Amino acid sequence: MHKKLVGGLLALLLTSLIYAFTSPTSVSAASTTTFFIEPPLIIDETLLPNDTFVITVKIENIPQDPGLAGLQFRISWNSTILNGVNMEEVLFSSVTPSGEESNIWNLTHSVSAGKVEYGYTWMNLTRAIEMGYAPISGNHTVAMITLKVKDTGKTIIDLQNTKLGDPDGQSISHEAFDGYFQNTPPPPPAQLYVDPSRILDLNLTPCKNFTINVNIANATDVYDLEFKLGFDIDILHATQVESGDFIPPLVTPDIEINNTTGYISFRASLGTPSSGNGTLAIITFHVEDLGGTPLDLYDTQLLDITDQPLPHEAFDGSFNNILLAKLAVEPEETIDPSLIPPSTFTINVTIADVEDLYGYEFNLTFDPGVLICLQVEIHDVLNETNYIPNQSIDNLRGFIIINVTYYSPANPLDIYPPTPLVTLKFRVKALGASNLTLCDTKLVDSAGQLIPHETHSGYFLSLIRDIAVLEVFPSPAEIYEGQQTNITITVRNEGNITETFSIFVYYDDNIIGSVNVTNLAQAENATKIVTWDTDSIEPGHYTIKAEVPPVPYEIDTTDNILINGTVRIKILGDINGDDVVDIYDALLASNAFGSHPGDPHWNPACDLNEDGMVDIFDIIILAQNFGKKI
Repeated sequence: MHKKLVGGLLALLLTSLIYAFTSPTSVSAASTTTFFIEPPLIIDETLLPNDTFVITVKIENIPQDPGLAGLQFRISWNSTILNGVNMEEVLFSSVTPSGEESNIWNLTHSVSAGKVEYGYTWMNLTRAIEMGYAPISGNHTVAMITLKVKDTGKTIIDLQNTKLGDPDGQSISHEAFDGYFQNTPPPPPAQLYVDPSRILDLNLTPCKNFTINVNIANATDVYDLEFKLGFDIDILHATQVESGDFIPPLVTPDIEINNTTGYISFRASLGTPSSGNGTLAIITFHVEDLGGTPLDLYDTQLLDITDQPLPHEAFDGSFNNILLAKLAVEPEETIDPSLIPPSTFTINVTIADVEDLYGYEFNLTFDPGVLICLQVEIHDVLNETNYIPNQSIDNLRGFIIINVTYYSPANPLDIYPPTPLVTLKFRVKALGASNLTLCDTKLVDSAGQLIPHETHSGYFLSLIRDIAVLEVFPSPAEIYEGQQTNITITVRNEGNITETFSIFVYYDDNIIGSVNVTNLAQAENATKIVTWDTDSIEPGHYTIKAEVPPVPYEIDTTDNILINGTVRIKILGDINGDDVVDIYDALLASNAFGSHPGDPHWNPACDLNEDGMVDIFDIIILAQNFGKKI
């Protein structure tokens, strides 16, 4: 009975080979073939209704082996914005020699208001191969499509249903890239802001509540939006987030309150594009302690209905229930690789949130091996000139002492926003880093009493710290559920100091694991492997990402994340990797039945229990999963 079953499957397999050319199911090999629309972005306010323009469909890096033998695609757009006028076939017409035009097989060539359909190959592929004009490789123009502007607006020019077939009827792996059309001027930037922007209220003591709004102004056609609002959990806890009037009543935002890390996450899809001004969220806070915290508006995003980002600006807020003066170095960090000897730069020492100020004193220390102080400028704060300044610079030991005392008829100073007291000019003496430390600080009121305050020192760095993720790839990229795959990551230290850091690897947005890199020298690479055990992971297609969190003072973080490669976790029995266990998989298992490594019919994908042989146990596993699909 068993032999009869196997024999029947083998017969079916031979029959299926006849139809292999037309089968849409195949396992694609990795390649860099790209299929795209040129130009990719058409943003032109001068393209008015009844104007026409042409887009070109192109393909690049078709591999010579096996080469391209057939091509199919669809391009669609919003038919209220654009109309299809004409499509000129270029690829097969250009590679087929004169006299052979009748061999071109036009499977589909249609143009409608909202889409075009293209499908071409050769009727006698063997003849085309023998005469040397098939298969196709390299870079080519596929088609030229004329579109007519119907109205003003914007639309994705959606390149879809792309199928590239080789002479064996197998799919050629490729990437497809859409286009985009817009003939309306881009909207002015919207503003996201905390309202009120500054809460300074000594009556908001612990256990009391208050509310703020996150508002939007000058919005244009917002369809999706999101933001996070960060806060100090030692000072505040968020207790409630409600939708504002900008959010339609039937829309339920995705809201997360995290009082462990200190942020609120707010996401909403509005259903219809919205414009104008309004409130996104009304947030209630519970005061936990005395102090101050920024209300940091970050990870903001506005999208239109075509998922295109909308320009916008975000403005933070702040909370403080104690009037604590702040003496600070501004900017807090001066990090610039271009500041090489003998470049110069300036910093300010600022004062904020102080009342009745009538004098101040501080010592600012620096590394004299790295910096030299050239100049001290003491400012007439609030235009007050009745003061006695004293200053001392010691470039040998690395400190600057400033003392300023006001005298009658000077008025005591009330200063709330950060305001410069002193500007200091430095010259870079040598490459390196230096703290700019405020110490021995005093603030004095009009009665000669010390004013409580906090200090914020600064930092100078002319060193470059930069870690780049160069490569991440999974191997194998196709496995059965429960099996393991290795993720190889290559990183490079593009800075000029030795670095120690961690690499984190994800599938989609889920952590796989991490690995440490220790003492990586400048201009050196390191390659690490993280093993992913897919036990308990559902079958599917997962994108692999490697990330190195920015090291302190890293400026270029654009290359700290690399998304590259997809792992396909197959259902046990999905031998051909088409996301379903069906007769085609049974045929492959039947063909490999009884084989082991080294046999002509050996197919490791058929060894479902990984025992080094395709036998009845593998057939049983396949049968148990027959009909399952992702």
